[in-house]
Amino acid sequence: MKTTSKNILLINFSLLVRVRIFNVIMLILAMYISAIYLFCDGQNVLGNLKTLKLHGIVFSSALSAMAGYIINFFYDQEKDKMYRPLTTMMQRFVNQGTALRIYILFNGISLTIAAVLSYRIFFFFLVYQFLIWFYSHKISRIVFLNNLTNSVLMIFPFLALFLFYENFSSFILYLAGFLFLTILIRDIFKDLDSFQYDDLFNYNTLPNTIGIIPTKIIIDVLLGLLIIVSTLLTFEPHLQEIRLYYLLTVFLSSFVFIGLWFVNKRQYIQILIYMIKFWIFLGTISLLFIKGNPLPLYF
Repeated sequence: MKTTSKNILLINFSLLVRVRIFNVIMLILAMYISAIYLFCDGQNVLGNLKTLKLHGIVFSSALSAMAGYIINFFYDQEKDKMYRPLTTMMQRFVNQGTALRIYILFNGISLTIAAVLSYRIFFFFLVYQFLIWFYSHKISRIVFLNNLTNSVLMIFPFLALFLFYENFSSFILYLAGFLFLTILIRDIFKDLDSFQYDDLFNYNTLPNTIGIIPTKIIIDVLLGLLIIVSTLLTFEPHLQEIRLYYLLTVFLSSFVFIGLWFVNKRQYIQILIYMIKFWIFLGTISLLFIKGNPLPLYF
């Protein structure tokens, strides 16, 4: 009995690791915060949370994302055994057949929810799920297109909110650009960290295709664009309560812009990757302080 309970616990833990549960929780949190503080444009918060379509979109996005992590591991497992040995070891309690059945189940539930909401939402998530599979199956091995596609897929669920609320404000487009550039920069940093393994398993990434120095030049170009977008957001009236965050982004991006050329050790690259991930999290939380919140981040 104890052995059975232990096995069930290990299987559940392994599944949570495989679907990147922390990333999914962050996605859910970010979508709700965005819906309440950005897209609803001054509507009643409680009334907004009573909207069935909002919960359906968020839940469908979470299920599609979890399914995406499962199928991505299915295609990348050989590389991950060397690049992420600890994470791969924690996922070994769920066999591939079970994982694929869960992948189909998650996608099926997501599409069922979307179909109940509307046929437009259904087709949106159908395209989203297809793009995730196609990325894992083909695009992940195509130089630079893999980075662009992965970054687009990361912000794809927010497009559903954008279309649902029909809020076409310029500052939301700036925020989308900010998030896209940040994720893209992080993704290329990850390629710098794993390029030896990518080369071994025939993944065509920027570092192992055009070299380390040209890759760093591309990162600097993207950092320059991020500085411009962050500067625009610093002076955006709708985000004045959190402009300190974007001002700090300008300074930190400038520091990385220069410091990148003095960083070669893999440990430093990994630290930068975690810093960017934390900065995205901090940016998500900072949205709680806009629009008259009693704890504004003025400077």
